[in-house]
Amino acid sequence: PFTYADFEESDVIVLVGSNLCIAHPIMWQRVLRNRNTPKIIVVDPRKTETASAATHHYAILPKSDLSFFYSVAYVLVREAWLDRDFIREHTSGFDDFSQHIEKYAPSDVSQITGIPVKRIEEFARMIHEGKRVSFWWTMGVNQSHEGTRTAQAIINLALMTGNIGKPGTG
Repeated sequence: PFTYADFEESDVIVLVGSNLCIAHPIMWQRVLRNRNTPKIIVVDPRKTETASAATHHYAILPKSDLSFFYSVAYVLVREAWLDRDFIREHTSGFDDFSQHIEKYAPSDVSQITGIPVKRIEEFARMIHEGKRVSFWWTMGVNQSHEGTRTAQAIINLALMTGNIGKPGTG
């Protein structure tokens, strides 16, 4: 499981549907203590206080988060921005997943999410370039009609890039 220390050790922090500033101020204080000057990415249709404080805000259209994360995965696979050793040693079914996301090209998903292709690619690049990327989401993801799949899609991004089980990654 994640620890609060991960907030202070990440160089990229991805917050999905979370208004951490207001709903979890203790956690937000840990983000502010991070000496790595992290990129703080908020994926949320709402312009929350956290989205305003973030370095990047992806204001996706409501109910498009699953498509958005599949599209980010598509870019990671297309560009070979993967941790192949981690995938081989710690996952199963990656080839099937890669085939599944082939229908989520950014050019198609852009219309569904309201996010331009370049910004979807930018998001994938930030994950790729991060050394310690952590992904955080709140009840909005869990309680949606596709909550389990959306959570799995976010976890898949961590697994694909080896951003799990190390300090700063959760």
